Amino acid sequence: MLKLSIHAGLLPDRRPENIMATVDIAYAKKEALADYLIAATVRDKGEQKPQTLENYPRWSGSLWDLAARAIARSLYGDSKIPPSDKPDKRCAYATKLCAVIERYTVDERSQLLAQAELWQQGPERTSYAIKLSEDILGEREAQFQYGTKRMETMDLMMRALSWALFKQDTPGPRPKLILPTSVMVGNEDRFDVASLQEPARTGFARHMAATRPTAKPVEWASTKDYVQFLMEG
Repeated sequence: MLKLSIHAGLLPDRRPENIMATVDIAYAKKEALADYLIAATVRDKGEQKPQTLENYPRWSGSLWDLAARAIARSLYGDSKIPPSDKPDKRCAYATKLCAVIERYTVDERSQLLAQAELWQQGPERTSYAIKLSEDILGEREAQFQYGTKRMETMDLMMRALSWALFKQDTPGPRPKLILPTSVMVGNEDRFDVASLQEPARTGFARHMAATRPTAKPVEWASTKDYVQFLMEG
């Protein structure tokens, strides 16, 4: 299971007491095009109605893309995500926020996969900047305008992620499933590992190292191994 946690303050100040919202993202169907159960909890509002995010391609996009869509689904359900209102100079605002994505195992151990910091930029309360980082895809940054009469932390974070990933205030088209072109080599379908885009290339390499630790990396990998990676990795 993945857990997105949004905190007041920047990353060095992150602690359980300043959690503003959490979003649990768990498999409902673990396949190449996976279904996820979305369960959000917001400070002062409690648990939100559970939602499902369907047919999302595994190992094909940013973790922050998945997080933005999970937040959007929790906030708006199946409805179309509305654009942000024009920022109101008298709006509520957040000076600093941060977020992390962690992977939790069955025994409740966690692994940090991605982190983000969002802060108010300059004297205008509607001006923000965000910086994202994640395990495989590295860093992204954006500046944007946002302001509503009532602070909605989840909506602010979703808009910030969208600006960093898509240069707009709503999530763009979902990632396409990364499928390599295969050729017949020695009576077996194989593909050039170097042709894979990230994060699939690194994810596949890690999967093979974990499942076959004694095997040497190969340039022409079995298509069957890649299918297994998409289904189980």
